[in-house]
Amino acid sequence: MSAGLSVSRVGSAAQSKTIKKMAGNLKLELAQFREVEDFARLGLSLDDATKLLLDKGSRLTNLLVQGRYKPMFIYKQILLLYAALNDYLIFVETSAVSVYENYYFYVLLNSVFDLPLSRSLSKELNEKIVNFFVWYFSFEFLKFNNKYLCETQ
Repeated sequence: MSAGLSVSRVGSAAQSKTIKKMAGNLKLELAQFREVEDFARLGLSLDDATKLLLDKGSRLTNLLVQGRYKPMFIYKQILLLYAALNDYLIFVETSAVSVYENYYFYVLLNSVFDLPLSRSLSKELNEKIVNFFVWYFSFEFLKFNNKYLCETQ
């Protein structure tokens, strides 16, 4: 997916208001990432803020990779983008973004949050509810990740 290009003549007119709002932030983040990525290729030393920007951009780019014939419901897109844009993925290695995403949906589908979130997010973004779920999930993912790391060592 190219964040800068429309995939149809309709473009953003077919998107929900929440996705449009998040897409604006996503485009800005990815544009900054691309600029800094080009600069980083020169091999110059980077400050910590620039390294964080590169890491976040890499995670966002990996998050946008979608499996073939695997469409995603809008409320799931919103939850993932919210988590990524609000730095909840900062503790996730870039190579583990797909593991994060899979476990995210596993926890969502096996929780009491799935149906209410699917209904409420199709209408509008309630940031308090989304923030609570993303925080809850981040806690669950850290437990899962720590357990997984302990079992593999």
